[in-house]
This record gives sequence, C-alpha cells and structure tokens, in this order.
Amino acid sequence: MIKIGITGGIGAGKSFVCKRLSAMGFPIFDCDKEGKLVMNSHPIVRFRLTELLGQECYQNDTLNRAFVAEKIFNNPTLKQQVEAIVHPMVAEQFVTWASAQDSPFVFVESAILYESGFDQQVDKVVVVDANKETRIARILQRDACSKNQAEERINAQMSSEEKQKKADYVIVNNHGSDINSQLFDLVKKLYKLITV
Repeated sequence: MIKIGITGGIGAGKSFVCKRLSAMGFPIFDCDKEGKLVMNSHPIVRFRLTELLGQECYQNDTLNRAFVAEKIFNNPTLKQQVEAIVHPMVAEQFVTWASAQDSPFVFVESAILYESGFDQQVDKVVVVDANKETRIARILQRDACSKNQAEERINAQMSSEEKQKKADYVIVNNHGSDINSQLFDLVKKLYKLITV
C-alpha cells in the first residue's frame, strides 16, 4: 500500500481535490477532522490539554475552540505544545486507519503536512496549488473576512514555492483548470509505482 499526502495552502482547493479522489474510489484520511475528533474524545488528549490550557478549554464536554485559538494566537511556544499533544495521536489514528483499508493507495489530507512532520508518515506528497488571486477569491467566498485578512492567512503559511520544492507531484487548481485529467495522470503515475 502506498500512502500519499495531499497538502496545499489555504484556498488552493485540496479538499476539492480530495473529494474528486474519493469519488474515484480512493480512501481519504482527513487530518483536520481527525484532529478535532481526537481533541474532543481522546481521554489522554483531553487530560493533557486541560492540564496545559486550563479547565476552560472544554465547555459542555466539547472543546472550546475559540478559547484555545485565543490562547495559542501569537504564542508559538504554546501552539507547539498543543500540537505536540495532538499530532502524534492523529498520526497513530492514521496508521490504524490505513492498515484497515483495502486499496493500493490511501490519501491523507493535511493543511500542515510538512509543518507537523506528517510527511514522514507518507511515501509520496501531492501539493495542490493555485495562483494568489484565485486563492484570495476562494477565501473571501468561503470565510467572512477582508482581502487583507485573506492575504495575511496566505502569508502566515509555508509558501507555495517551498511546498512545491518538497513535493513529488503538483496539481494546479486555478479557476478553469482541468482537475480530472491531472488526477487521472497522477493515478497512472501512482499505479506505475506498484507495478514496477
């Protein structure tokens, strides 16, 4: 089984690409979704987050996301401590999930694949990218924010250039890009890896 990471900056459209891959029949592991589940329901994670951030990080038995976001905003050390609690558990869940899949490939979607070290869990990495104008337009359409805020979010992440340098494959997802042909091409390349 080949494990493939899918990443890309905010507004690049990695979730859209993952939906297409899922429609093609490939299993997709969503790190963001899994991270939320782990923070809400894993007893060790809950205990360690409460110990680190205080009792207010859970309200009505659910993670108080606004409180956590406020605590770690502009506090890189605290952010790293939270990530050090959550990321290993998500990686553990991924290993268990992947071993239960009956597919030659599994895909894992992560916005912070490189930043979290999750690229060490996969065999290949696909970066989904789009030009800045397209990304800003998507962020504005999706989130209630200003153009400046959208640009700040883009600039706060690892650059597209850096991600592409590290990646094995790149999917270009600008407005009007032919995603289907790029994905068929990608899948052909991946099948060649297991038939060599």
